[in-house]
Amino acid sequence: MAEATKETNDTGHRALAEAPPHRESFFKFFREVKREGIDKVTWPTWKETWLTTLMVFIMVGITMVFFFGVDWMLALGERWLIGALG
Repeated sequence: MAEATKETNDTGHRALAEAPPHRESFFKFFREVKREGIDKVTWPTWKETWLTTLMVFIMVGITMVFFFGVDWMLALGERWLIGALG
């Protein structure tokens, strides 16, 4: 099946794949990258950045409270198991 997908040239020999074109310059490569991708990036507005930051701090606070409660309950259970509770 793999043989069926190979191409042949006019003389009947298998054609070699052409090598990709060589980059002419380092700076040309970055100009092309900028043209193809970086210019299409949409940056968040100040309001979106502020709201996202605020949500991160709120979620960190909720997580801190949750793990504080879990830690406190585990410590209470440990004290109960070893008989340290009066």
